[in-house]
Amino acid sequence: MGRMHLSSGSVRLGGLAALCLLTAAGLVGQTAFPLRAVEFEGNANFPSEDLAAVTGLEIGQPVRKPDFDRALRKLNETGLFESLRYRYEPLGGGYRLTITVQELAELYGVRFQGFDDPAEDPAELLRERLPLYVGLVPAGGPMVRMMVNALQAWWEGQGGEAEIVADLVPTTGGGFEMLVGPERETSNIAFTTFRNSGDVDPLELQRTFNQAAVGEPYSEPRLLELLYHNARPLYTERGYMNVEFCPCDVSPDPDTAGLLVEVEVQQGEVYLFGDLAWPEPLPIDPESLARVNQIGSGQVANIRAAYDTMAAIGEGMKRQGYMKAHARFDERTDHDERLVHLDIEISPGQQYLFSRLIVKGLDILSEPAVRKRWGMQRDQPFDVRYPAYFLDRVKADAMFEGLKRTSWSVDIDEAAGRVDVTLVFSGLAEESR
Repeated sequence: MGRMHLSSGSVRLGGLAALCLLTAAGLVGQTAFPLRAVEFEGNANFPSEDLAAVTGLEIGQPVRKPDFDRALRKLNETGLFESLRYRYEPLGGGYRLTITVQELAELYGVRFQGFDDPAEDPAELLRERLPLYVGLVPAGGPMVRMMVNALQAWWEGQGGEAEIVADLVPTTGGGFEMLVGPERETSNIAFTTFRNSGDVDPLELQRTFNQAAVGEPYSEPRLLELLYHNARPLYTERGYMNVEFCPCDVSPDPDTAGLLVEVEVQQGEVYLFGDLAWPEPLPIDPESLARVNQIGSGQVANIRAAYDTMAAIGEGMKRQGYMKAHARFDERTDHDERLVHLDIEISPGQQYLFSRLIVKGLDILSEPAVRKRWGMQRDQPFDVRYPAYFLDRVKADAMFEGLKRTSWSVDIDEAAGRVDVTLVFSGLAEESR
C-alpha cells in the first residue's frame, strides 16, 4: 500500500480513494483550535487507544486540518488498512475528529519458532514496541518489516546471529499463518515411512504421500500440511475423520543429504454420515440425483464420495445448459456421536440455450457435412461437453484427410441466455477442401 496523497479533498491510499468529509463549518481556515476528542469507526482488530497513539495527536493540543492529514498518513504507513477517511466538527470550542478505518481483509496469525526458550516472550516484546501489534499481520508490508526489525535487534542483543525471517506458511486446517524466527539451514525430505497405518495399506500410504513430499524442504509445519492434504484423504474416505499424525521421528539419510521421516498414525474411530440436508425444493431431477449420488445417512462418512457426488451433480447440470452450476457442502462433525452432517448447496444459475453454429477452416463442400453431423439443435439446452465430444468423433472417424488441429469456443449472450459455438479446423490437405 502506497503513501497517502492529498488532492482535491480526497485521500489516496494505495490506489484506493477515500473521501475526506470535512464538516466543520467555518473551521477550515488556518486558525488552530484545541483537539477535544478522537474517535474511531470500523476497527475490529485494533483498539481505538492504540490507533490514537499511532496518530500522534493529543487531546487539548491546538490542531488544524494539516495535522489531521498527517495523522491519517501515519495510520496509512502501517499498511494495515484498505482505506481511511476522516471528518471533523466543532466541539467545545475545538474539534472532534472521527476517523473511519477499513482494515485489511486478509490478516494472519503469528507463530514464533526457533527462539530456543528466550527469557522474554517475543509476542510481549512486540506488543510493547509496536502499538498496533495484536498477533495479526498482513502477508507483507510495513507491519511485517517492523516486526522483523524489532525482533532482529532484540535477538542480536540476546547473542543470536541468525537473520530473523517471516514466512507465510500453510496450516493443517487449510489456512495460513505467519511463521517467524531465526533462519536456519533446512534439509529436504528424502523418504517417509508410516507406523501403525491401520486400515490403509502402508505401501499405498507411503507411495501416495512420498509423491508429494520427497524433495520438499523439511519443517514440522510443512510436514503436517503435506500430511493433511496427501495422507489424511486416504483415511477420511474410510470414515476416519479424527485421524492424527505424529509424533514423528526425523533422522539423516545416510545415502543422501536429505532426511528420513517416520510418522506415527492414530487413525481413530469410524464416523458415519448423519443428517444430509439437501436443498428444498431440490433443483435437480430426483432420478438424475439417484444415478450419481454416492452418499446416504448411516453410511460410512466417505468424504471423497461426497466430493465426487457434488462434482457429478454439477457436471450433470452443466450438460443441461446450466453452465455456471455448482454443488458444494459444509461439514458439521459431531465427535461425541461420531457423525458427519452435511449441509448441501446446489446452485444451478441461469440455463443457457444453443443458438448458432459457426464453422471456420472448411470449404463450401466440407462445411455442410459437418453441419449435418452436428446434433445439437437451436433452442436446445447447451451441453458444455458436446463441442469437444463432437470434434473427437470427427477426428476418430477420419472425416478429413490431413486434419492437424481442431478447437472450439463459445460466445455467450448473458442477457438472452444463448450460446453460439465456433468450430475451427486447421491444417487440412488441399484435396480434402
